Amino acid sequence: MSWEGDTPIFTLPTATKAGPWDQLTTNEKTWIEFIRVISNGSNPAVTSARVRAPLLLLDTT
Repeated sequence: MSWEGDTPIFTLPTATKAGPWDQLTTNEKTWIEFIRVISNGSNPAVTSARVRAPLLLLDTT
């Protein structure tokens, strides 16, 4: 995010490759765009810790 005076300017990242975007639901597309915005378009590397963390949060058994 950058600033112009007192007004923030948001740059929405766009996909560089065509994929099955048209097969996603509106809700899924919204979440993907939200994650892209809050991560400033970065794509962090997949690690075992990053894979386990959400699973541990969602594990209710």
